Amino acid sequence: MARLKKAVDYINELCSSKRENQRKLGRALQAQYERWVKTLALKDFLKFNETVMANKAEIGAAQFFGKFRAYAFEEYIYRLLKEKTRLKRPFELFWGEKCLVWQKASENYALEFDISIGLEKDGFVDPVVVVDAKVELDSSRLKTALASFAMLKRWKPEAKCVIAYISRELDNSLLELARDWADGIFQFSLENDESKAFLDFVAACLNRR
Repeated sequence: MARLKKAVDYINELCSSKRENQRKLGRALQAQYERWVKTLALKDFLKFNETVMANKAEIGAAQFFGKFRAYAFEEYIYRLLKEKTRLKRPFELFWGEKCLVWQKASENYALEFDISIGLEKDGFVDPVVVVDAKVELDSSRLKTALASFAMLKRWKPEAKCVIAYISRELDNSLLELARDWADGIFQFSLENDESKAFLDFVAACLNRR
């Protein structure tokens, strides 16, 4: 896993805080984290996510809080794919690695995707599937993801681009329009659990290779 800072690092910071309330919260989150890492049950992960959300003020700075939740959801997707998807060699699963999207002579440009499946080539990932994981999917985050997808597909049209999200804060019409650029869009919530459909989609993409 390439992501340098992970959810467990934020938990450890809380557990080592000088403030008792933060240490108590850290211990509670540690127990919940250990549970969902073991079960990979969506309800267990969402309980962890809700605890983080409910303690936003206690956790502190907005950047700290936002990255905590974002990296946790990325890790959930990563672990889910690692456990539930059979990767055939030479494909590998990557977390927070850069994928090449343009190259000319000695120049190149790469984009970091949350999760990717593909081959490591010349220091970059040559992807078959990329996943953009969003805790909250709003219009701004969606457009940013689609722009990254468009650049990747211009370089590698056969790559499959997927959005995984928990809650949605945008119109249905925009989400439908986004399907012209995203090959798959899946929600991970108790009300609309599309995690199995997500795994089936990724498996189908790999089986066609």
